[in-house]
Amino acid sequence: ASLLILANKQGIKGALTLAKIAKVLNLEAMDITRHWNIVGCSAHTGEGLIEGFDWLVQDI
Repeated sequence: ASLLILANKQGIKGALTLAKIAKVLNLEAMDITRHWNIVGCSAHTGEGLIEGFDWLVQDI
């Protein structure tokens, strides 16, 4: 199973880093058959959205 996390608002001061999000969600502990990816994005500008969905399409 694939898990895509879109980390919105990465440009805002105090936003969690992608590594911190992975740690807080304990993603490393997931079963190795589950693929995951965290992509920083901006819903306002669209930055990162294509990258994230491209990864998801390729992974499934």
